[in-house]
Amino acid sequence: MRVPSFPTRAVAFHALALGVFLGSAVWLVRESRALVGRQAALELAVAVAAGGVALLSLVALVSLLRARAVVVLASRASSETYLQVMGAMAVLVLIGVQVLATGTRPALGAFCLLLSAWLMGVGLHLVPALLLSSEGFVDQLGKRTRFSELEWFELRRTQDEPPRTLLRAGRGDQLHIHTRLVDLDSEALRKVLVRAGLSAKAPRG
Repeated sequence: MRVPSFPTRAVAFHALALGVFLGSAVWLVRESRALVGRQAALELAVAVAAGGVALLSLVALVSLLRARAVVVLASRASSETYLQVMGAMAVLVLIGVQVLATGTRPALGAFCLLLSAWLMGVGLHLVPALLLSSEGFVDQLGKRTRFSELEWFELRRTQDEPPRTLLRAGRGDQLHIHTRLVDLDSEALRKVLVRAGLSAKAPRG
């Protein structure tokens, strides 16, 4: 198990995303003023979306800063998730390039490319998807799941090639954590979770 440390990479990613998407939202609003009708409405809607992404990164940033020292639990998305994210990225890049090529709405084109990059970081787990703090788990968007909210956990080797370790944790029949981990010292993580009061047996059914 790695030594807890400050989540520099995740904090840097979300700090950069916060600044970039706030700037993108302002740029989109300004660009909308030169447009009319549906084009202006679309531009404002995209500005709201840019603000939403900035808000997601702000929430994640605050949560990561509060967690301070964490252990990165390296993970990999499923093949289905990879395909979905790559498909969304391809569409966004295509739209962004086409819009930028017209030269009339650069803010909209830039947003598409920026959102594609953000999806790559989050969806493909270039930013650590799951962190272990002294109080529980923190995901890449800042959602905190405290040990007190969990009752059980399960660590199981998958049949993938190369093999992964499936981590599941929940309370009763509710599943709160479900991720595929790589390069994991399973026994060390098991000891941490047992010391936190979790049962090593998942409920049947």
